[in-house]
Amino acid sequence: MAHDYGGTLLLTALLDDERVDATTHTKESWSDLQRSEDRKRMVMPVCGVRAVAKTRGPVTRYFAHHKRGGCKVDHGGESPQHLAMKEALKLCIERVPGWHAALEHPHPSREWIIDVLAESDDLTKRVAFEVQLSSQVPGKYFSRSQAYFENGFFPIWLIPRRLDYHEIKVPVVVTGFGKTTDVPEDPSELLALPAGQNFVMAGGSVGAFVEALLLKGPSWKHGTPHAQAEAQKAAAEALAAAVEAERQKQEADQQAIEVMNDLSASPSSAFGPRIVRTQANTYIWGSLTCCWDCDEPMLVWDARTWAWGGGMPNLQVKSEVDRKRFENHPEVHRAVDNWIRAVRADVKKAVIENRRTKASCRYYSAFVCPSCDRTMGQFFISCIRPEKWSLLGSPAVVPQPPTPVVQTPVSTPPARVVPRRVAAAPATRTRCRIHGAPREECDWCQNRPSPRLGKRY
Repeated sequence: MAHDYGGTLLLTALLDDERVDATTHTKESWSDLQRSEDRKRMVMPVCGVRAVAKTRGPVTRYFAHHKRGGCKVDHGGESPQHLAMKEALKLCIERVPGWHAALEHPHPSREWIIDVLAESDDLTKRVAFEVQLSSQVPGKYFSRSQAYFENGFFPIWLIPRRLDYHEIKVPVVVTGFGKTTDVPEDPSELLALPAGQNFVMAGGSVGAFVEALLLKGPSWKHGTPHAQAEAQKAAAEALAAAVEAERQKQEADQQAIEVMNDLSASPSSAFGPRIVRTQANTYIWGSLTCCWDCDEPMLVWDARTWAWGGGMPNLQVKSEVDRKRFENHPEVHRAVDNWIRAVRADVKKAVIENRRTKASCRYYSAFVCPSCDRTMGQFFISCIRPEKWSLLGSPAVVPQPPTPVVQTPVSTPPARVVPRRVAAAPATRTRCRIHGAPREECDWCQNRPSPRLGKRY
């Protein structure tokens, strides 16, 4: 038999401003209400349109509009499934010690109506159960949940299927019970439906969930929708600030790299081509650069071993190093010292010490300025351009540039050879260590006193 539900279905109505709860009536008292003169004064909540008491099956009793066209208020599209779930929730709440239930509890301003309100007998805890069987945009979930939180209610949404993913979370219980599901004659059977949720640490069924929620309370970690939105906004702003800070850091790093390259030179261009003999399979490259703090010049180097059958390896300066690095091997240090003596370099060799990163507190073996003890970051060392490096040591026998021979007349006594080690230095420097063409800002190019490698005025 088809039932005419008269549009919106509710479990409560108003009779002379007093609430009438359909679930509290027996079969006989409900029949008496349907025949009484009081029925003519009953109205629907919120809209005030005349209500009529109706029955579905032997158990379900509800109120509907006397005339469908008389209401201009959206009551939320109640259905028999909706009524049955609300009644089942009320029955479950009433069984929990220390709690009582109220159906269709209205806000004083009639702004919203809670489907089922669970309230502790001491009036300190309140839970708003909302049965939502039809589709609803996320904003409705958020706004209603926020309103409930602000008014001291913890909201629970009972829905047939999972919501689409959203960054903002609301407390939902997935039951699988929807608008087209068969309605049992006894609404309490709905309490055996599964309760899919993750904020109450017990309750495999709807009934067990409700009881655990009221007795133990929720483990809700997300906060209100507004708090979540504010936290996400703050996180987005923090991320944007971090991205901008990283961009500025990268820009500053790039500028520092350009300055470092401008103040660097290959050892061969500064002191002439000279390669010393190393232990088997070891190759060493060097670069002349300046300390980023005190501007003092220093020699840094990179070392690697020869791969069997691969010939001489290519220059590949490491951007990250550990506590132990091949550049700190005693044989490598010996070869670098030999090169410095061979070319009589007037630039100090950098020191290698264990330092710790500020970000990760990781220890690594770093080049250190021999003059001011500042750390020369390996990342910046690795960014020195290839043309600023030259080979210092090789295991192969490398022909060295010939020493010029000075021819003297026979009648003239041979000139006494002054060892280069003790030869007097010229009064003025005639060759820049970095630039081929003289530059105004360079001390070496302009023969200024006490020049530094690449020192700018």
